[in-house]
Amino acid sequence: MNPITPAVQLFARHRNAANLLFFSMIMLGFFGLINLNIQFFPTTEIKTVNITVPWPGAAAQDIDKNIVATVQPEVRFIDGVKEFSSVSRQSVAIMNVEFYPETDMQRAVGEVEAAVNALTTLPKDSERPIISQETFFEPSVSILISGPFEERALRAYAKQIRDGLLERGIDKINLEGYRDEEIWIEAHGAQLRRYALTPDEIAARVAGSSLDVPGGVLRGDVERQVRAVGLALTADEVGAISLRNASDGRQLSVNDVARVTDTFDASQPEGWAGDDRAIRLTLMRTKNGDALEITETTRAYIAEVTKSLPPTLNVQIFDVNADKIVQRINVLLFNGLTGMMLVLAILFLFLNGRIAFWVAVGIPASLMATFGVMFYLDMTINMLSLFALIMTIGIIVDDAIVVGEHSATLIERGESALAAAEGGAIRMTMPITAAALTTLAAFIPILAIGGVMGQFVRDIPLVLLSVLVASLIECFLVLPGHLSHALSRPPKEPAAWRKKFFDDFDRFRDTKFRAFVTRAYDNRYTTGAVGLAVLIVVIGLLAGGRVPFRFFPSPEGEVINAYIFFQPGTKRAATKQGTQRIEAALYAAENELAGEGEKLVSVVFTQIGRTRTIFGDERALITAELTASEDRDIRTREIVRAWEKAMPDIAGLRYVFVRERRGGPPGRDIDIRLQNAEPEILKKAALEVRQALEQYPGITRARDNLFYNKQELLLRVNPQGQALGFTNQIIGTMTRGTLEGVIAKRFARGDEEVTIRVLQPRDGSSPKQLEDIELTVPGTNPPRFVPLSAVVEIIEKPGFSTIRRTDGQVTVSVVADYDDNAGNPNDVLTSMSEETLPQIAAKYNIGFAFGGRNQEEMETMGSLRTGAILGLGMIYVILAFVFASYSRPIIIMSVIPFGLVGMVLGHFLMGFDLTFLSMVGLLGLSGILVNNSIILISRIEERRTQGEALRDAVINGICDRFRAVTLTSLTTVLGLTPLLFETSVQAQFLLPMVITIAWGLAFASLIVLFLVPSVLGMQEDLRARLRGDRQADGTPHIAE
Repeated sequence: MNPITPAVQLFARHRNAANLLFFSMIMLGFFGLINLNIQFFPTTEIKTVNITVPWPGAAAQDIDKNIVATVQPEVRFIDGVKEFSSVSRQSVAIMNVEFYPETDMQRAVGEVEAAVNALTTLPKDSERPIISQETFFEPSVSILISGPFEERALRAYAKQIRDGLLERGIDKINLEGYRDEEIWIEAHGAQLRRYALTPDEIAARVAGSSLDVPGGVLRGDVERQVRAVGLALTADEVGAISLRNASDGRQLSVNDVARVTDTFDASQPEGWAGDDRAIRLTLMRTKNGDALEITETTRAYIAEVTKSLPPTLNVQIFDVNADKIVQRINVLLFNGLTGMMLVLAILFLFLNGRIAFWVAVGIPASLMATFGVMFYLDMTINMLSLFALIMTIGIIVDDAIVVGEHSATLIERGESALAAAEGGAIRMTMPITAAALTTLAAFIPILAIGGVMGQFVRDIPLVLLSVLVASLIECFLVLPGHLSHALSRPPKEPAAWRKKFFDDFDRFRDTKFRAFVTRAYDNRYTTGAVGLAVLIVVIGLLAGGRVPFRFFPSPEGEVINAYIFFQPGTKRAATKQGTQRIEAALYAAENELAGEGEKLVSVVFTQIGRTRTIFGDERALITAELTASEDRDIRTREIVRAWEKAMPDIAGLRYVFVRERRGGPPGRDIDIRLQNAEPEILKKAALEVRQALEQYPGITRARDNLFYNKQELLLRVNPQGQALGFTNQIIGTMTRGTLEGVIAKRFARGDEEVTIRVLQPRDGSSPKQLEDIELTVPGTNPPRFVPLSAVVEIIEKPGFSTIRRTDGQVTVSVVADYDDNAGNPNDVLTSMSEETLPQIAAKYNIGFAFGGRNQEEMETMGSLRTGAILGLGMIYVILAFVFASYSRPIIIMSVIPFGLVGMVLGHFLMGFDLTFLSMVGLLGLSGILVNNSIILISRIEERRTQGEALRDAVINGICDRFRAVTLTSLTTVLGLTPLLFETSVQAQFLLPMVITIAWGLAFASLIVLFLVPSVLGMQEDLRARLRGDRQADGTPHIAE
């Protein structure tokens, strides 16, 4: 007995059970739909622990050798660590410890903290290491405030807006162009010598005086708390702190020996919008935060608060992800609804009107139930999950079509409506379940893909699983209940046009199609040879590079960044002037490209003093948001080229990199990593690699990430200095205190941390040469001073702004931009690895490896190959179990390679490259393709059991299921057809997967009608030959 029979009978015979289940599925969907987050791409998260160790005034090479080289051996080999990487730059070491996805992060953070806290060899004057687990945050919307205001006033407005938004539930807000407050005690060397003071003594006195200290409890008749108070919160209060008694007996205060001012951290970047100071607030969402809600909250608050702000304060909302998400989701929704309309049209064309109606009703029920399951699986509505839903529309109706069509057949045979409804579901249980399992078996291995790409495509198999479960519930439990009532009414005479269509279709099936199938079967070896020839031609197209492969071409960016580098040592004011000219070139490019009244650039924000995470007065970063890609005819690539062309010649400018910010997996297409040598050697090798890369077509802006910094002056204590008691540590500490200043203390003022710094004046009287610096001779009291140049030898050499390590080795990355139309970037890397890179590696005795997307591609494609083997194996096992045969699954699966034919031809004819999503689509397609074979083989087996000869059973079985195969294939293909012709720029990255499934299914469905009978015949011929069967005339048996 069929195990599902009791459930089918219960829902078919109960008065309202089917409707209750139907509405429960709808309600589950509404609950999920209102709670699901909406975003552009699926959330991708990397488990990382960050270690930050500040060492004020230290050079990048000192940080690398004294901090990173000390920390990395202790942390790198902790259980679960995937990669250890570090960046050493002036004054700070930043180390990232990446863990494997399955790692328990609570334990991992504890082990990292224990390892770092156990270190005793870090520099004494470095600050305490800061250890934190990287938490997922994603930018949702940005606010730019600017105007003719002093920096302090602009900060106050930024804080007001930030605090107001945080109160309204925004998860996190980052501020750029918002410098930390400091109090500077600027003491000139002459004053220090006059009063026999050093910066360290002033810092120590301020630190000891500017604080509140508990004094205990005075116990008497009444207990009273005792506190020593004296925390200085302002520059005036710090200036009034007493240092000691002067020689004339009066109190010597900080104001007597130094100028004390409230200012800002000079090493942090400044923000500008044109000629006005600017601050950018970036509102972040957590993993469970909703970008649409954040944007709605932000717009409502800004509309409210701007009424109380000065009219000259410009407040702009920009880089709004929610607007982009809604626009792109709407593109897919429109295509999905259009596809559904086409599917419904096919249903009503091929099926009885009542059956078609109830089959169609199952689509929203299954989709809504899927939304409910998606919510409980912690998924989101995004481009990938929504595409998966569109793809499954055809799969949803396929199951219901098979049940409905068989029920209609039973009605025609004279069965009652109830018996027909139950019989259609019960009889089709095994084929439908097998088809669902094979489809699932093809998609589930996608979950085995690791890394960022695994998280990226994870939604596709999970959505498919949800849809298949909902579809099976609908077609086995809900549909029979509906059909038992719908089929009980006398059938209406079909309309004339419908009757003519049915007659024409049946005539075509019984004449031309039957004749073609008969010829294919009788000439089965020719049919097989033709199929094999087509497959070979397609493989030739692939091998010959006529259909190139690109791992993941990202959607077009709508934000462009210009990374600006002036010569090391350039003053910030000069950097600002040059950057303003570069910004003007952007507007010139806009005027050249745009038509009259057309706007290409929406908002521009400039930061002076940084590029990405690297700081320096010679650096700048311009961020320009463009208008939405769908609202302009000029592509982002053209704007980038026009800006580069309009770039002015500026004295002292080293180079400018203009790049569009693109979504999708991280990393660059071209990323060559050189390792295992000193930075100077790696730099020379990197220059040669850059030159070699630039010889390839499609390569632009080859560069490395080992930048020369200001010239370094190396100090070594001479014999005279040693005689006076100077050591390298004393020299370094005193010189750093003079040039960089000494941090007296940090304290909280309001919700901010303020630093008190003792330093030389930052004006015309500050030291210009080392000869201007005088040091205190150790152990002298009163202190005696000696010129620095008298106690040290000075050596000048170039230094580097940053030094990077990967897994313990100093690493330099050579990266380049690659033209999307130039083919596969891996071809360039393959060519480089065959000759150029080995030669350079041998010349400099270094190692090399590939990073970026190539590294991700190798890992991902390896997982995908494993998944493909696993998926095909699972399909075979399922089919072998269903048909109780070892050979039948091979015949059914013989159609899978012809999905490859459709995929390659589709990409070739439509002018698209194969991508990672094409491969994912091909893996899933293998499960969909066998469904038609299952339908055909099942019917042929039925006829065989009724006593028909193989030839008759094959031909008749193919004709019997011609309409079912045509209908199920058309519903899936037509559901995707609107997407095939989608012109939206942001949806283009999905089209390779659409092409794979639509073209692959269409071609393979046509082939299966002729290939399956041919293979069945050839299998029978082989069996006969193995048995030694002979015909009456003595010739070998041929299957008839």
